[in-house]
Amino acid sequence: MIITLFSFFVAFASVMLFRPIAIGVGLVDRPCSRKRHQGEVPLVGGLAIYTSIVLSSFLFVEFDNVYKMYMLSTAFLVLIGALDDYHDIEPNIRLIAQVLIGSLMVFGADVQLTNLGNLIGTGDIQLGVLAPIVTLMAVIGAINAFNMTDGVDGLVGTLGIHTFISIGVLAYLGNIEFSSELPAMFIGALIAFLFFNFGRFKRGRYKVFMGDAGSMLLGLTVIWMLAVCTQGESRFVDPTTALWLIAVPLMDMVSVMIRRIMSGLSPLRASRDHLHHILLFKGLSARWTTIFIGVISVIASLLGIIMQESQVPESTRLISFLSVFIAYNFFMCRQDKQMHNHVQ
Repeated sequence: MIITLFSFFVAFASVMLFRPIAIGVGLVDRPCSRKRHQGEVPLVGGLAIYTSIVLSSFLFVEFDNVYKMYMLSTAFLVLIGALDDYHDIEPNIRLIAQVLIGSLMVFGADVQLTNLGNLIGTGDIQLGVLAPIVTLMAVIGAINAFNMTDGVDGLVGTLGIHTFISIGVLAYLGNIEFSSELPAMFIGALIAFLFFNFGRFKRGRYKVFMGDAGSMLLGLTVIWMLAVCTQGESRFVDPTTALWLIAVPLMDMVSVMIRRIMSGLSPLRASRDHLHHILLFKGLSARWTTIFIGVISVIASLLGIIMQESQVPESTRLISFLSVFIAYNFFMCRQDKQMHNHVQ
């Protein structure tokens, strides 16, 4: 509780400190064809969250090699994200940077996905020499999944809070002694950010966005924690359960990329084809869009947790997840087509 409160106040103070600086140097998000917000909004939420995590870490966390590598990799990622916020970086360059940052996790901290679980009922599937490649793909996927989800006020912050809480719930149900300092820090910092992002402070006059720095930081942290929680003898989250904990950003990213490739477009091309865009097109307000997606995400996590605690076979859980994704992708294809026909 103390960690969460400290992180909250540091993030809150950091937003107040960074906001006028961002306006002065032009680190702001301007409205365009893809961004329908009003006025120029400072992109300092991610920087404030990271500042809170760094200061809180020095006070409350005992640094080992893994945590040192985490802090180093997040420092580079936040720097790349901030540069991207200030001056759009080419997608290919951003991708290369993500691979290098992911390599710090895989080779520097030796945090890897080596075990996919008992997916076909014949025992755990060990990745062996493929572990580094699969882990790098997971890191890049998670970073971009959370980055792509950041399109409506409060959405990515809400998804982040719910994911950290879900990991904590699984640790509690499994009676596992889990280092909860990092989730506690993020929950406090994200709550502080949401005060500004939702426009609840000073009637919206101090509104800020998270920016790529924040959403990519969140994505890397989530996949790092899931890799730690799903691997090794002390694991308490099954790999298939991890899919359900990040079901919404993961399914949305993969579906968007499939539809873009099918349309002959680059999967990294930015456009208005995400779930939150579809819901806004259907008439939901930004706030109700966040609430709706947040509820779906909570339901998905509950399903994953219930199936794990009920010891449903991992193969059944994987088939269930893929079935939900196929249905989701079919729905999104239809809605995406309707939206484009309407625009034309």
